[in-house]
Amino acid sequence: MPEIHLINDLLDIARLDAETEPLTLTTIDLKRWITHVAESFEVRAQKQQQQFHIKISENLPPFTTDVGYFERILAELCNNACKYTPACGTITVSASVINDKVSLTVSNTGVEIPASELSRIFDKFYRIPSLDPWKHGGTGLGLTLVKKLVENLGGTIYVESEAGEVIFTVQFPYHP
Repeated sequence: MPEIHLINDLLDIARLDAETEPLTLTTIDLKRWITHVAESFEVRAQKQQQQFHIKISENLPPFTTDVGYFERILAELCNNACKYTPACGTITVSASVINDKVSLTVSNTGVEIPASELSRIFDKFYRIPSLDPWKHGGTGLGLTLVKKLVENLGGTIYVESEAGEVIFTVQFPYHP
């Protein structure tokens, strides 16, 4: 099955690079939608003895996006957080509007990405050496795919890591 996952990810990246598929835009209630998508990861985190928190601003406006793309972005980031957070670590999904941008953040504690690796984190097939003590494996395409999905939606993504925490921040322009 890992081969099929690899092939599907490569095909998805090729489609995104070609920019031939039109976006299917839908207006969603971000608070309800994020909570719904994050629920399955909350259960997974509990099974792995991790803390999982959702912090969503009360004043989030309706947001127009391609729901499939947006869901894949959140799912990939939550999957990574669950995968690399040790027992007793904390995963936090938060959303707010900052300076006319919808900001979605997924952070996790208990691990840190070396500063020398941050610039390569979104490269195809790149895996951080020795950051997988649990040997979960993976294709090294998940974050590449996330970046392409974010960019196709007109957004930006960046990662920060320090003091035993990794923070992925995705921002999308918001026009009220």
